[in-house]
Amino acid sequence: KKYAPLTFRRQDRLVTLEDYSTFANTFISSFGTVGKATAATRKAYASANIIDIYILENASDFQLQRATTNFKTQLLTAMDKKKMATDDVVIVDGLIRTLDLVTTIRIDREERTNQQQIINQVRGEILNFMNVDNTDFGKTLVVADLNRSIFEVPQVRFSTIDNILDDVHVDFNEIIQLNNLTINVELIA
Repeated sequence: KKYAPLTFRRQDRLVTLEDYSTFANTFISSFGTVGKATAATRKAYASANIIDIYILENASDFQLQRATTNFKTQLLTAMDKKKMATDDVVIVDGLIRTLDLVTTIRIDREERTNQQQIINQVRGEILNFMNVDNTDFGKTLVVADLNRSIFEVPQVRFSTIDNILDDVHVDFNEIIQLNNLTINVELIA
């Protein structure tokens, strides 16, 4: 859904950086694997037509991995057929910034018997927030947005992200991925 309008607009050719990025994000290898990508040009004047495609391959809904050589080769071959003759495409490994997350949720004391169910719902909200489809290269992790997703669980009165004080900024070729998740519970009156 995200790339459908961009795919239609590119009209089966690769001209702009957006075209390259869209193509790489919608590419499916012969093994059925997909990836996450972004495109960039180099800053030097002599290399303006060199397009760097930063790519990671999906390992699961929640994990990305370094793209395999086979995946990169197939992507490059597919792009060569559609790119401008003057463009030179280079496939580059994207960087994964792993993140450990410790959060404390506050729930009413009356919810003590439902505590594990509430933890599971909060875990589901966090995993959905950090899902590969909901992250992107260069996308800042905004702590307030993460807390807002935790508040989707109606029994949570208040929550804090204990190990991250500020938003997490990454470079254009980096993507944030959840590594370990700890959910603490405090009962309130």
